[in-house]
Amino acid sequence: MQADEIQELLSGSALVIDNAIIRVEDRGEAKRRLEAAFKTFLLLRDRTDLALDDPLRAQLLLAAAMIEKFLSSRSALALSVSGALHKGLHKGLHKGLHKGLHKGLHKKGTMGAREMQGIGSTEYSWPEIDLPWKHHALLHRCRDAFRWDRLPLPPPPPDGDRLGETKRLLVLQERLLAPDCADRRRRIVLEAGNDLTAYMQPLGADVSAPYGATAMLFQLIVSLGGAIGQHYKARFMAVRPPVLEPDLRPFLPVPGHSSYPSNHALQSWLIAEIFARTVPEHPGIPALFRAAEEVAENREWAGLHVQSDTIAGRKLARMAIPVIEAVLDDQLAAVRAEWY
Repeated sequence: MQADEIQELLSGSALVIDNAIIRVEDRGEAKRRLEAAFKTFLLLRDRTDLALDDPLRAQLLLAAAMIEKFLSSRSALALSVSGALHKGLHKGLHKGLHKGLHKGLHKKGTMGAREMQGIGSTEYSWPEIDLPWKHHALLHRCRDAFRWDRLPLPPPPPDGDRLGETKRLLVLQERLLAPDCADRRRRIVLEAGNDLTAYMQPLGADVSAPYGATAMLFQLIVSLGGAIGQHYKARFMAVRPPVLEPDLRPFLPVPGHSSYPSNHALQSWLIAEIFARTVPEHPGIPALFRAAEEVAENREWAGLHVQSDTIAGRKLARMAIPVIEAVLDDQLAAVRAEWY
């Protein structure tokens, strides 16, 4: 393989750690989704005739969020666009995106400011962390002590039963396009990237009081919980709902990994449970648990999980609490100090 071919391969790849295996994984699909989102945005940004329940509005909303997230994220280069193209995107697309949003989306008859508020913006910009190698290494060193890779999570229901669960998703898919679900559509897009806003706002956190230690804790939980969830996804290899029911039209791109258990459910309930155990007197805990439930259920609204996936994520979260607390002991102390 020539040097330029190797460079091209690596520019569309990422280093992935999967249990004891380290591999270079192609990320070309991520680039294709970004390109498709930009094309959608260019085609639809000046449309002023889109009804509130027009599916094209949902496509435009998702496309705008994907582009803005790419442009504003510190990990944008993980999409492996070349440096020159990335610079061009920042210079051209960012300007075009904001111009299009103000020119097209805020015209009469299109999405209002309320619906767009917070979409891919820095209104709530929480402290970010890099991949926590140390904590992942500790998680794997704790494997035998906590047996987190052998927790008694039951297998998914048979495919016939899971197919029956998709009937509810077909109903939700139609309801999601209704005008009164505009805010839910906005939150589904944000939550797809594990945005922390749903968890931080119930605690009273905002730009004036971001509570950095808590935001870092939640990101660590998302990362570690995701690793545990992937272990069980690989064990059960349950197909996604659109494979079971071809009439489903997921609101978001369907992830490449398997469906059971739901990682969003696992991560959300880990965040709520661990924070409640760390700062038990906080008055926002009931709202935090409601937010965790809603984030998990939104993945069903998006057509990516059936209810049994969500239930399994919650069960696994409760079983995984001890090992997560052990790995994050120092961070839990920092969070307690932040609130007391």
